[in-house]
Amino acid sequence: MNIPIRIYIWWILLSGLLTVSSAKGQITPSTAFYWENPYYINPAFVNTDASAYFSLSARKQWFGLSGSPVTVFGTGTYYWEKYKMQAGIKLLNDKIGYLNSTDLSFSYAYTLRFRGSFLSVGLSLGYQLQKADRGDVMIEDETDPALDNLLGGKKQWNGGLGVEYIVTPSFRIGLSTQHLFSFFREEASIFGGTNYLYGRYRTRILGRLYRPSYRTSASPTTYDMEWGLCVKQTAEAFQVDGVVSFYLNHPTQREKFQFSLLGRSIGEFGFLAGVKLVSDMKILCSYDYNIKALKGDARGTFEVIVTYPLFPTKCVADGFRR
Repeated sequence: MNIPIRIYIWWILLSGLLTVSSAKGQITPSTAFYWENPYYINPAFVNTDASAYFSLSARKQWFGLSGSPVTVFGTGTYYWEKYKMQAGIKLLNDKIGYLNSTDLSFSYAYTLRFRGSFLSVGLSLGYQLQKADRGDVMIEDETDPALDNLLGGKKQWNGGLGVEYIVTPSFRIGLSTQHLFSFFREEASIFGGTNYLYGRYRTRILGRLYRPSYRTSASPTTYDMEWGLCVKQTAEAFQVDGVVSFYLNHPTQREKFQFSLLGRSIGEFGFLAGVKLVSDMKILCSYDYNIKALKGDARGTFEVIVTYPLFPTKCVADGFRR
């Protein structure tokens, strides 16, 4: 396949994303950590620091509220530099009250370099399950025919599309549709279709510019700052998320410490803090609070994530890092 044909196909995918942006969908589980790993929301995201990247996160929403959502995410991706493509897997489990929903999806992404920048397009296909936990359901009439639908559960396929453009090592923008088939199933869907449009910009605020020799002991301690903005659309609702992050780069380890401030237009704000341990394993914790929707005993939302990159010298960004 020659390059013009590839570009033509990518424009078709991009048009498809824009087409479904006005369709209706339902609520889908979210995570504060898509800023750390946009693969959560975009199958086209390729990590530019390592060929293999793994993450595991858990989210407990609205402490003090019985039956509040508990969500667990796990992701793994591997990028083949030789073939300019990435394969990935994502497992999500979401429990709200007596409903337990699971999504297992696989993705494929392809990248192309344009004079110092990268364009990536990704597709995902997932299998979703939803059922009620019988032990959590109070049943008055065992012969009620509605129980068959409630306890029998749902099973269905779903998919996603995404594009991401790495304009410079410091600036990237992305557009994605998550749970695409849900836009056309409406009430029958397990997870609601959601569209994302985001951008991130990072700059050095103190110290020398980053070079490939960063991991040598001669490199100085530096400090980075990053801004992120994301517009999220679900059904008729729009939400704007923002983040400002500060990073301390240790002479032998990039992003040794991190602190982020989070804000959402629905009346939520929060913070995130992280530290890197041995072998670049990173642990981050976040806490956010909704000042509008909930009162009384609700204590906000707590989330923790562990990430682990492998093969840091073999990635799409070789020679293209900050």
